[in-house]
Amino acid sequence: MALYVPLAALDKGVVRLSGEISPGELGIELANDPCLRIERTFAYDVSVEKTGNELFLEGVIETTVDCRCVRCLEPFELALRLDPWTCVLPLEGEEAPPISHESVDLTPRIREDSLLALPQHPLCRPDCQGVSLQKSDSKTPQDLSDEKSRSVSAWSVLDQLNLE
Repeated sequence: MALYVPLAALDKGVVRLSGEISPGELGIELANDPCLRIERTFAYDVSVEKTGNELFLEGVIETTVDCRCVRCLEPFELALRLDPWTCVLPLEGEEAPPISHESVDLTPRIREDSLLALPQHPLCRPDCQGVSLQKSDSKTPQDLSDEKSRSVSAWSVLDQLNLE
């Protein structure tokens, strides 16, 4: 079910909407993203006011996102909170929201702003060092430098190339 606000109620003044809406009702699907999962409901507390041919929305939208760190691959939860969330919706023109049964559908804008607030590369913490590597080889730094000097550089092979 989408989130609607009746136009007739807006003519009388500010309308306050609060409740919860599921990710499915918002149309949020992240099936192709292995690092983000949104399965919990979105809580909203929004006031809507009509000013001329526009709607002014102001309030809070929040949920919890299940993430996997892109560096260490550990799961963690991220609190997604749009506070303060503000939006201006024109009632006419290309950017006008869908109107059905004399009510304005606010769902597309909430979905869009929520998706834009998601991290592109979720990190469990800013200083995450990534996957810890186990020491599988007991080579000393001297052994590694000897191997480097014995190996042939890709540039040296190109230096020997004769293009004439």
